[in-house]
Amino acid sequence: MSQELRRDIVALLSRSVSPDELQDSQPQPPRQRRPGGRSARIRAAAISATLTELAEHGYAALSLENVARRSGVHKATLYRRWGSREDLVLEAMLDRADVHIAVPNTGSLREDLSALARTAAANAASPEVAAMARAVVAQADHDPTLDAARRRFWSARLALDATIVERAIERGDVPPETDPRMVIESIIGPIHLRLLLTGEPVDQAFLDNVVDTVLHGIDTTTGLGGRNRRGRLR
Repeated sequence: MSQELRRDIVALLSRSVSPDELQDSQPQPPRQRRPGGRSARIRAAAISATLTELAEHGYAALSLENVARRSGVHKATLYRRWGSREDLVLEAMLDRADVHIAVPNTGSLREDLSALARTAAANAASPEVAAMARAVVAQADHDPTLDAARRRFWSARLALDATIVERAIERGDVPPETDPRMVIESIIGPIHLRLLLTGEPVDQAFLDNVVDTVLHGIDTTTGLGGRNRRGRLR
């Protein structure tokens, strides 16, 4: 992974994000560039072209050459900044999640999980993300580089979303033994199951049911994914 991409990912994951907070995260010595400068425009054009190429032609046909042609960004610039199509797909995944799935902080665990479920479902159902998800699911097991990018994305995204549960633990809303990542996986998993595998509808009633099921599954003494006093999962 290129050094520039690492810096971008660190910038994305070091804060709770919202669309209004997006900034160009390129290194800026000796002075910072404006968020709407050339570097930000290049990044936005490359990511948009990557998502469009995936939606129209699939991952197998994706190349930095095609992204350069569609985006108008010079191929050498893409190679210098990202180095490979896998790193570009990873940044597109992070950017899409960063823009469309801000981490909610309402002060209520249920409201936070409900908001996360709604935005995650809407994002996953969009044509660009659906195409990207299908491509990753189909190719990652046969492509070690893409598989590594997938793992990096989900590790980073789940850690970011887990702050919802960590705040609830700090407030005393759920037991300290609650596993934040397991709670988030229990919210996100059913959404992707329906969208990618069963094709069943993901409507508000379904999302409410998922959130309620997860919350009711958080034991009052051990928490979801927690352990009882003998160290056994309950």
